[in-house]
Amino acid sequence: MPKAARLMGKLPQEEKPQTWVLEGETSFIGRQPSANITLPLPRISRQHAKITNTSQGYFMVDLGSRNGTFINGEEIGPVPQRLATGDEIVLGGEVVLHFNDPYETINGKMLGRVEGVWINPQTGAVWVDAQQVKPPLSVPQYALLSILYQAEGKIVSRERIIAHVWSDAASEGVSSDAVNGLIKRLRARLHEAQPNREYIEVLRGHGLRLVQD
Repeated sequence: MPKAARLMGKLPQEEKPQTWVLEGETSFIGRQPSANITLPLPRISRQHAKITNTSQGYFMVDLGSRNGTFINGEEIGPVPQRLATGDEIVLGGEVVLHFNDPYETINGKMLGRVEGVWINPQTGAVWVDAQQVKPPLSVPQYALLSILYQAEGKIVSRERIIAHVWSDAASEGVSSDAVNGLIKRLRARLHEAQPNREYIEVLRGHGLRLVQD
C-alpha cells in the first residue's frame, strides 16, 4: 500500500484548519465518536462517508447520508469515486475538505470508477474494473463502446450503431456479419481486462446495451 494521504479543512466553529491522515485501508467519516474522522455537526450523519485505500488509489463513497457528499460539486453515492489531489469534498453542505496524496502516481487521475466500464473523456482511455485496456481499442471498437457508454444502460438499436460507427457508409451497405463481428471483437478486448464478466448485452430484435450494474 502507498503511504497515507490526508484531508485538510476547517470545521465551522473552529478558527484553525485541521489535517486528518488517512491511515489504514478504510477511513469512516461521520458524527459518531467512533469514526476515524469525527465531525460533530448536526448536518453530518453518524456514518456519513467512507474512504478506502487500495492499490489503485483512494476511493470515496457516500454511506446514505441525509445531506449528501459532493466531490468537486458532483454528488456521489454508493459507487466508489476515485480521489485525486486537489479534489474538494463537501460533506452535508457544511464541511469543506481538500484531498491531498503526495504519493499519487502520474496515472492516478485516469481512473474513474472501481467497477464497470469507464472512458476518460479527456484522453479516450478505456478502463474495465480498474484495469486499463491496452493497447487502445481500434477506432470502430471505440466508436461502438462510446455510443453504448453514452446511453447509460439504455438499449441502442443496431440502426443507431451503424449510423454512428459507419457514418460514411449507407446503412444498407453494412451487413449483419460486419456488426456482429465488431461486437465480438469489442467483447474480446473487454474480456482481456475482465474475463469474468460480460458488459455488453445483446437483446435480439432490439439492440445492445452496456451493463454497468
